[in-house]
Amino acid sequence: MRGNGFTTLWLLPILLGLMLLLLGLLARSEALRNSWYQQTVADNMASSAATLLAREMNLLAITNRALFANELTVAQLLGLASWFQMMKDVADRSAMASSWIPYLNAITRNIANVVQNIERPFYQVLQAVMYFQRMVTNALRATQWYARVGFAMTLPKTMEQIMAKHELPPSQRKWQLLHAPGIVPVPWLWWTYIPAQTSGSDQKLAHRLMLHSLDPFSKKRSYEWFDAVQIEVEKAGGARLQEANNGEWTWQSMDTVSIHVRGLLDSDEYPWGDGATYLGDEIADLSAQDFGQTSKINPTATKWGVSDQDSFAGGAQRFRYFNRESLEPDDWPSVIVVLPQAVAKAGVFYSRPSAWFPRADEQHEQANLFNSLWQSQLQSLSQFERTLLSSQYRYSHASF
Repeated sequence: MRGNGFTTLWLLPILLGLMLLLLGLLARSEALRNSWYQQTVADNMASSAATLLAREMNLLAITNRALFANELTVAQLLGLASWFQMMKDVADRSAMASSWIPYLNAITRNIANVVQNIERPFYQVLQAVMYFQRMVTNALRATQWYARVGFAMTLPKTMEQIMAKHELPPSQRKWQLLHAPGIVPVPWLWWTYIPAQTSGSDQKLAHRLMLHSLDPFSKKRSYEWFDAVQIEVEKAGGARLQEANNGEWTWQSMDTVSIHVRGLLDSDEYPWGDGATYLGDEIADLSAQDFGQTSKINPTATKWGVSDQDSFAGGAQRFRYFNRESLEPDDWPSVIVVLPQAVAKAGVFYSRPSAWFPRADEQHEQANLFNSLWQSQLQSLSQFERTLLSSQYRYSHASF
C-alpha cells in the first residue's frame, strides 16, 4: 500500500504537466483560430477593395468608349448634312437640265421641291441632335468625375461594413488600407494613377484612336454612280478630324458629285453637286487623301464646296477623358489590408478571353482603359513588401 501511494505521488507532476500542456495546446489552438479568422477577414477586405478598383477602371473604360462613340456621332451628323447639301444641288441641277424634256421635267422639279421643303426641318433636327450630343458628352464626363470621387468615398465605408460582418473583439477591429507596397494609405496614390487627359497634351492618342474608330460612312463615301460609253458620274466624300495646337477638335465633312466626259486624251468635269459642313474651323486646305479623295476625283466640285460651307453651332472643343499611358503588368494597382494579426494583398488584372471576345486580328490585347475587362484577385506579398511591413508593424512571421 505504501508503494502504491509512493507511485501516485510521483505521477502527480506528470499529470500536472500533461494538463498544462493540454491547456497550452488549447490556448495555442484558439490563438491560431483567431489568426486564421483575421486572415480571412483581411482577405475579404483586400479582395473587396480590389474589386472596387476594378469596377472603377471598368466604368472609366465604358465611359471612355461612350465618349468616343458620342464624338463619332458628330462626324456622322456633319456627313449627313454635307450629303444632303450635295443631293439638293443634284436635284436642282437635274431639274434645270431636264426642264425642256416633257414628263421628265415634272418629275425632277417635284423631287427638287420636296428636297427644298424638307431642308429647313432637316437641319433643325440635325442641330437639335448636335446639342443633345453635347449634353450627353458633358453628362459622361461628369459621370467619370463622380465615379472617381464616389469610389474613393465608398472604399472606407465598404471596409467598415465588411469588418462589421465579422465577430472580432474591439481590440482586433483596427485596420489600414494601403497602396502596395504598403506605405501610403488609399486612395491618395489612386488619384494620380489614372489622370485626366486632354487632347493636345496626350501625344495625340485620342486623335489616333478616333481616326481608327471612324465608321465606313464617315471615313470614306466615294464610289462610282454611273459609267457608260464615255460618261462617268463620280461620287466622293468623307469626314475629317483636325486637331489644333491647343488640342481643340474640329470636325469637317464634304461630299461632291461630278459628271466626267472622257475624251481621247483627257476628260472634262462638270460639277453636279457639292456640300461642305464643319464644327469648329472651316475647311481651309486639304490634301489629295482628305474627304475620300474628293479633290483628286472631283477637283472642280471640291473647290465649289470649299467656297460654300455651312457651320454648325457649338465650336471646337478639347476632347477630355481619363487614361494612363503605361499599363504594364508590373504597374497594375494593388492594395494591402493590415489587421492586428493578419495582412492581405489584392490587385487588379486585365484579361480578354479569346473564346468569348476574340479580336479580329487574333493578336494579344494589352491592358487599356477602353475595354471593361479588368478583374480582381488576391495576391502574394513580395519579399520587399514583407520587409517593409515588418519594419512598420510588429507581426509574427506567420502573419505574412
